[in-house]
Amino acid sequence: MLKGFSEAALKVIEAAKAECRRLKGQVLGTDDILLALSRDEDGIAAQVLCSMGVSPQKVLAEMERLTPGMETSAPQPETPGIVEPEHELVFSDAAIETIGRARDQSRYFGHKEVLPEHILLAIADVTGGAAARILEELGSNLGFLRRQIMFLMARQYSARQAAPSLRAALVRGLSDLIDHNLDAVRALENLSVRSGTQLRKLPDRKQIVYMVFLGYMPDLLCTQVAFQRHLLQESLRKMEERTGPLDREITATIVSTSAQHLRLEVRATVEYLWSNEYRLFEQVLNEAEHDLIGSVIEDLWWAHSEEMAIHELFDEAMVDHRRKQLMTLQKRRLEISQRLDKLKTRLEETIQQCFTGRSLSA
Repeated sequence: MLKGFSEAALKVIEAAKAECRRLKGQVLGTDDILLALSRDEDGIAAQVLCSMGVSPQKVLAEMERLTPGMETSAPQPETPGIVEPEHELVFSDAAIETIGRARDQSRYFGHKEVLPEHILLAIADVTGGAAARILEELGSNLGFLRRQIMFLMARQYSARQAAPSLRAALVRGLSDLIDHNLDAVRALENLSVRSGTQLRKLPDRKQIVYMVFLGYMPDLLCTQVAFQRHLLQESLRKMEERTGPLDREITATIVSTSAQHLRLEVRATVEYLWSNEYRLFEQVLNEAEHDLIGSVIEDLWWAHSEEMAIHELFDEAMVDHRRKQLMTLQKRRLEISQRLDKLKTRLEETIQQCFTGRSLSA
């Protein structure tokens, strides 16, 4: 279940197990994972939680206050003749879902391994879990949490100059997802042979590639657009450290030019994937279809740009205790969050519109 987890991520899961045992639990939940993340002082996840005032003590207090065992797991099968350890841990359904989504998050960034920050992003996605409820009870904004993780990741990768390009991230993420689903189909085929049970026709490789593209490309693109915007912001910050404050017009030109470049990079990547990497469709996208996708990509870019600008103004207003302005900015932040949700839905619909019904190559 933890295949592909980095050493740091495995340490978090082991720490979560220790927390669960210490609290005399038998079902490891997302709250145990959140507590372990908050104690991981060197990681990005803990830094983000600390910046939001989420300390181990507060998480522990909420765990004790909430209904014990609010997360459950599927019944574990008994093995005849084997005595189970008294405190054998099982993962709650929400914890299992979180681990799966953490793996998806690593793919969205084009990373080879699951890192602790991917686990925290996954916790924010599993809204029905105990950890998400604890974060809400502590007044944490999940949208702000995601933004802070990307901000710190961009700063870290910019310092190392190690961030994968959009194309590299998409190719690696899609390849990993395709391989994962192909392995699942092969496992079913082997099980069918061993059990002597005949299965209905399973999807072939082209069908799996097609379904992965439709199912995951919107999430991959949304994550990459946001992350590339944070990387640019970090580059601008470093430029200002060397040269002094940049003229607003120059900054606006850089951001606008980068939006155009990203739009072209998305187009080139889509063409590369289906013309070279997979050769999936008989006919590639036409100009109108590329424009449809490109327009959503640019809208996402500018929405993230506005969100970052509002966040900076919010921080300044917090320092100066400008209460009236804080309320106005908070309202704008919520509006931007809703707009980003709508743009993600629009991208999903656009991808579906452009690729559904297209003839697969022979």
